[in-house]
Amino acid sequence: MISQSDLKRIRSLKHKKGRQEHGQFLIEGRRLVKAYLESQAEIVNVYYTESFKHHHQNFISFSRDTGHEPALINEKLLNQLSDTISPSGIMGVCKIIKPSTLIFSALNWIYLHQLSDPGNIGSLLRTAAWFNIRNIAFSPYSIDPFNPKVVRSAMGAHVHLEIHKNVDFSLFPENDYLTIGADQYGKIAIDQFDSTQKWVLVLGGEAQGIEPAIKQKLDKIISIPRTGYGESLNVASAGAILMNRLSKK
Repeated sequence: MISQSDLKRIRSLKHKKGRQEHGQFLIEGRRLVKAYLESQAEIVNVYYTESFKHHHQNFISFSRDTGHEPALINEKLLNQLSDTISPSGIMGVCKIIKPSTLIFSALNWIYLHQLSDPGNIGSLLRTAAWFNIRNIAFSPYSIDPFNPKVVRSAMGAHVHLEIHKNVDFSLFPENDYLTIGADQYGKIAIDQFDSTQKWVLVLGGEAQGIEPAIKQKLDKIISIPRTGYGESLNVASAGAILMNRLSKK
């Protein structure tokens, strides 16, 4: 049976303050919990309902096989702990692994400047993991990367990335990185860009883009040429295209 102290702790993980206090975050849904079990992440607890067990007995066995004994929890209680509108009946708690010190010998970085949409951020993390761009820096005033909506959107990408929070952009030019900004009015098309230098790709906030104070310090501003119709691409779509092209340089 889950204790009152555990209930209080898990409820607090919906909020940034609680995640910071306990150094833990929530994972929800069968696919996401499975991804974390397979990745050998530091999972603290796994909880499931009787209804979930009835439909996914093999999943319960799989969790045990990975060394994580799941705990049965009342469905009403899990619904209260869940951050989703329609809980799937399975959730877990993971430890936030503190990243190593900033590695300025790494060949490439993604710098997320004041992004606030959790769906976009999760998609960008998932894309970065896909292209093996492992080093991610969040600027001050960005959303918490362990926000439950970010975690769900990222679909397990957190485990494969080095995520750093509250990083000052100036550290990159100081460490000889080619600083690249993405802007729809950039004068260099991504297909024309080429560099053998280590780089950092800066992606700006959804509404305002990269703020002028950062933009004027960038070495290159690149764009994605439009060949059809549309006013712009959202940051997740643009970031995916840019990461694909830059990872081949």
